Amino acid sequence: MTPPGDGIDPQAGAGPRPEALLDRARRLRAAGDHEGARKRLEQAAVIAPDDAEVCFALADLLIADGAEPDRAEAMLSALPAATPRRDEELGRLAEQRGDFAAAEVAYARHLAKGPDPQVQLRRALALEKLGRRAEAIDELERLRAVAPGDMVVRVRLAELYEEAGRLTEAEAELRALAEASPSRPEGWRRLAALCTRQGFTEKARAAEARAHDAEARPKRDLRPLRPTGK
Repeated sequence: MTPPGDGIDPQAGAGPRPEALLDRARRLRAAGDHEGARKRLEQAAVIAPDDAEVCFALADLLIADGAEPDRAEAMLSALPAATPRRDEELGRLAEQRGDFAAAEVAYARHLAKGPDPQVQLRRALALEKLGRRAEAIDELERLRAVAPGDMVVRVRLAELYEEAGRLTEAEAELRALAEASPSRPEGWRRLAALCTRQGFTEKARAAEARAHDAEARPKRDLRPLRPTGK
């Protein structure tokens, strides 16, 4: 007896349907059963070899598991160039292989179709790996303009500014982060560390003092519950 939800259409009696197999595979993967998910996706790929969603799901699973990277690349490359997410997945696969040049090219193709903050960040990191720091800074600055509250972006941008000797800009990035969450000591300590490295002694002391104040600030006490009268 076929387990329920395995893609069999009991009314049509025509065997498993690719969309049902895909749905079942996604649920199995979410539950941590990669082997079961792959089995359903392999079935779906045989039935519908040109289905982009099946291709993406199987390639993504192969990439996540680090299995058969050549096959994953061939599957993705066979999709039409205009297929959404194709170049993002090719970039991820190239990253996994340590080929940051190919990853950057794939991410650039993806971004040519429209902005995508996650891919912008991945492209910036790939550019950095390639030693193209000025371009990495440009990408991160574009990303900061649309996501000014993204801590990862601003910290990485500050680090690149510092490496480039743009110390005023590095300090400004970290100060903006610290001031955005003044009650959290981490931001002030990050700023203090930069100032210490660069010999800004007074600024370092001031940032450390803010970190100490934030850490020493008592937590707000919860009000006791009123008697219910029962």
